[in-house]
Order: sequence, then structure tokens, then C-alpha cells
Amino acid sequence: MLPNNLNIVVISIENIFENSNEIRFFEDKLYLLELNDWLKNEFLTWEWWILAGFLVVPWVIWAKLVKRDMILEILLFGTLIIITTTLLDVVGLQYRFWDYPIAFLPFIPRAFPFDFSMVPVAYMLLYQYFRTWKFFIIAQIIMALTYAFIGEPFCEWVKLVNYLEWRYRYSFIYYIIVGIVTRALLLKLASLSKPQDLTTK
Repeated sequence: MLPNNLNIVVISIENIFENSNEIRFFEDKLYLLELNDWLKNEFLTWEWWILAGFLVVPWVIWAKLVKRDMILEILLFGTLIIITTTLLDVVGLQYRFWDYPIAFLPFIPRAFPFDFSMVPVAYMLLYQYFRTWKFFIIAQIIMALTYAFIGEPFCEWVKLVNYLEWRYRYSFIYYIIVGIVTRALLLKLASLSKPQDLTTK
């Protein structure tokens, strides 16, 4: 016969398994409900087609314009932008600064077309074409103005995003800061990766 304290341990383990199975069951049911809602109310709506365009068209343009001899450097710049914008979106969604009513796919982040296409492709083209700080900053300001005060109001008007505790002017500042900081970081990394001249040591 098992000691009383051992019986308690066995019962506790059984309860854990039962609870985890119940949680998994409800999670599966919730996912199916969300999938059904997405198929019924979001998939192939005209808003969904706009998201599809936001995801595909910038990369088509980028593929035609990218300089092949700089492609790794440009992609690294774009990757840093993707990481930054994705992290910002996670924070913004967590603190209810904004939300995205329409998802391109139910199993990827709702901001995917923006964070992985619209925003990084624009930055990569700026990085490619404006090689001095002066012209990069001027182009960056024009891009920030366009995205913050034209693009974002349009996206909110067509219900692709809903700003709750966020203002367009915050986005304007963000676009400028993230571009400048990312470019400075990449140029610093590039300078560190250059072989040192041994004759000067």
C-alpha cells in the first residue's frame, strides 16, 4: 500500500495531465473558431486583397531594382528593419496601442505584410539609392512623412489597422529614428569587418 503522501503526489500528477489535456482541447477548439471566423469574415475580402498587394508588390519592385553587387548588405539592412518593426508591433499589440482587424493568414502575425514587406522594402531602397548621410536623411524624412501622414491614415480608413493609443506623429519620429540608427549600426559593422592594415601597427 502506498504512503499517503505518495498518493497525493500521484493524484496531483494525474490532475496535471487532465488539466493539460483540457487546456489543449480548448486551445484547439479556440483555434478552429478563429480559423472559421477568418475564413468567413476576412479571407478574400477586399481588405485582404489590399494586404496581399502590400505583401507581394514591394518585393516585386525590389527584385527589379536591387543592385546585385550590394544584395547581401541591403538584405542585412532590411533584416534589421524587420526585426525592429516586428518587436515594436509586439509591444504595441501587447499594450493596446493599436490592433489589426484583418489578418493575411491566421497563423502568422497580423502585421506581417507591413513588417515584412511595406516597411523594410522602402528602407532598403533608400539605403541603396542614397549613399551619403545628407541625402539619406532627406529621403528618410520624405518617406516618414509619406508613410506616417498618408499611408497610415489610408490604412486606418480602410480598416487595416486601428490606432487606439498611437498618433501619426509618433510614427513619423519612429520611421526617422529607426532608419538612422539602423544605417549607423550597419556602417559601423561594415567598418569593423574590414581587414586591418598591419603596416600601421
